Amino acid sequence: MRGAVVAVDGPSAAGKSRAVRGAAAVLGAVPLPEAYDRLRPRPPLSWARPAELLGIERTLLREEGRRYREARALAADGALVLADTGFWGPLTYLRGLVALGQAPPELTRTLLGEARALAARGRWGLPDAIVLLRTPAAERDRRAAGDPEGHPVALRARHRAVGEVESGFYRRTVAPAFGPRYRSVRGTGSPSAIAARVARAAAQLRAEVGRSPPPPLGPLLRALGVRAGRSVPSPAGP
Repeated sequence: MRGAVVAVDGPSAAGKSRAVRGAAAVLGAVPLPEAYDRLRPRPPLSWARPAELLGIERTLLREEGRRYREARALAADGALVLADTGFWGPLTYLRGLVALGQAPPELTRTLLGEARALAARGRWGLPDAIVLLRTPAAERDRRAAGDPEGHPVALRARHRAVGEVESGFYRRTVAPAFGPRYRSVRGTGSPSAIAARVARAAAQLRAEVGRSPPPPLGPLLRALGVRAGRSVPSPAGP
């Protein structure tokens, strides 16, 4: 069977990392950790000026490019790759910060320009398909509270607010653009049950990749540009 790159996406604390590991074990797929977890040293979780925030997101975008190229090489050899989040996390998160009034819109324009330049050279792009974990906010809050190291208390309110913006973007823009290459699965229940749902969806999407055209990158990138909105008080971070 042909290789494919399937991203498992969802808001912070939706359960993506555990679901990717479990589904990869079920399918014999290659799990690809998220960009932040791959970096050493890890980027800081706070900033004092917009330029510092842009530097953090640039670092993450460069790592997303490396993840993308690794995933594409594995898929070219026939592997099914399950990516813990897609390759545009810095863009969707920054979009959320801008929409909430916590970052200036020009940062999004700058980062989008850099993403387009990477894509033009084949050094960054989209996954073949997406599985979105549909996890209620109350369940995400419970999981975050049980993992204070991975989800610091000071950042939870901001992660939740940005996650709601990201979820809207997926519903209104990403799902229609990906069409049959997009699945939404319930992110509640036991870890094994969630992993089994993700595995089933990923197997279906792998077969779908050969039957439907890939989504266009340009319109999705244009949709990531937003105007600043209402400010929501919360600590800063990437």
